[in-house]
Amino acid sequence: MFGVPIQTLRDRVKGRVDPTNLKNEITLLSLEEEQSLVEHVEVMAQLGYGITNNKLKELGAELAQT
Repeated sequence: MFGVPIQTLRDRVKGRVDPTNLKNEITLLSLEEEQSLVEHVEVMAQLGYGITNNKLKELGAELAQT
């Protein structure tokens, strides 16, 4: 949807990238919005509901539009 590689998303979720130290990066979500999305996905995973890459992108796009 926005051309974000899945490995980039994984790195961000796993904390391999410091989100406060990004240079020349265009972000669509604030750090708070991104963290909210991560928490939602983690809770759903704990409840046994997985999420597809496409659905994750859709949720991110919805957040970006609000």
